Amino acid sequence: MIKYAISDPKFYSNLDYAFNNFIRLKEANMLLFRDKSSNNYNSIAQEFIKFRSNNRKFLLQNNINLACKLGFDGIHFSSNFIHLLKDTPSNLIKIASTHNIKEIELANQYGADFITFSPIFATPNKGEPKGLEALKEAVKISKAKVIALGGIMSAEQICAVMKCGVAGFASIRYFTVSRY
Repeated sequence: MIKYAISDPKFYSNLDYAFNNFIRLKEANMLLFRDKSSNNYNSIAQEFIKFRSNNRKFLLQNNINLACKLGFDGIHFSSNFIHLLKDTPSNLIKIASTHNIKEIELANQYGADFITFSPIFATPNKGEPKGLEALKEAVKISKAKVIALGGIMSAEQICAVMKCGVAGFASIRYFTVSRY
């Protein structure tokens, strides 16, 4: 099962602190550096990759050139950047964020290895949850493996999404001490 931890910008002032406070980080086999607001994204990404280990894949969001330069294992594209999948080197893991059928079809067209489909459950500032039935439909139409995302914070929720046929789950809050 894929356990995909997504970084949280509130920890970036001190990455050592961030990694020490991802209480379930040892469970994660994939880790995304995501930051949509930082003015020093490149330098933080450079520090982030120093925590790389052999037992987990490190991914960067949206920046192919920086991912290649710093040696990230893959790239995760926001839904408005799905078209960049076609420009991604084949040695990188390619993940697309999707929220609807159109985005899943684009990810199929451009060759995603994985998609995240979200939000499954209620999560702050992410809109109405899609729910488990929509997740099952995403699994049916996606050519890529599906990773459930959005509001996943408990073992019960993980079990529920796994029953939908996904390859795994992604979360910020499941992996962090801070439960918002």
